[in-house]
Formats: sequence, C-alpha cells, structure tokens
Amino acid sequence: MKKYELVSQQDAWGCGAACVASLLGISYEDAKKRVEKIKGLSINEGQDRPGPGPGLELHHIAIALYKSGVKVIADWYPDMSTIPVGTIACIGNKTNYKDEHYILMTPEGWMDPWYNPDKGNMSADYRKSFPKGTKLLVALIPVNALA
Repeated sequence: MKKYELVSQQDAWGCGAACVASLLGISYEDAKKRVEKIKGLSINEGQDRPGPGPGLELHHIAIALYKSGVKVIADWYPDMSTIPVGTIACIGNKTNYKDEHYILMTPEGWMDPWYNPDKGNMSADYRKSFPKGTKLLVALIPVNALA
C-alpha cells in the first residue's frame, strides 16, 4: 500500500487507525495493532469500564506515529490555509458524527475513512473540505516524517 491511499475504517471506532494506516502506507490491520498496543485495549473497548473510552485519544495516535518515525504536535488553532499533508484532524459535531472523527490531509484532499456515516457502510473517500457542519477540534501536525 502507498502513503495517502484511501483506507476505510473496519471498526466502528477505527477512523484513527485508518488515518495512521494511510499516513504510514501500511494496512489497516497493522495500524490497528500499533495503536491498540499503545492504548492497551481494542480500539472498540472501553465504553463500559473506567479509563479510556472506545476509539483513540490523541496521544494513542501520536505515540504510534512517533514509534513509526513520524513526530507530530497537537495544535488546537492551526492556520487552516497552511495545514500540511500528513496532518490528522480531529473533527466533530453531533449531526454527522456522534463522537469525534479523524481525517487525514493528503495530496488529494482530506482522506475520510468513513465518508458517509449516514449510509452505514464504512467506505473511504477524499474530501475538499471538512464535512458540512463539522469543526476542527485539534490537528496532529507532522513536524518530521520519514520519506
């Protein structure tokens, strides 16, 4: 697989893993294993117990990327006109996505691992901008990357 290819999430809470897979050019399953190792649970676990909830928190993604040679910084107020390729954005609203959702900036636009959540099937596609009504919550911006 090549960097920045479309990667559909294969789990209800797998958008972060799909973004990691696309950014690193690895399979979804490999990315899922990497982030789950950091989380210490399945990406879908955590809803019914104290501690991390389902899905991934920023540090799970940032540490998995760092261990793969990509260092990122979290920015809550980035200049949206200069977001670099390789940025993973955490977006949200209560209309399109019940909880937060991760998408990845690629040369083709934003790679969204679950492009149409209202349709049910988890298929990826590229977007020119954030889904209507969503807003940026935080961006994980690469400061270095292995080419």
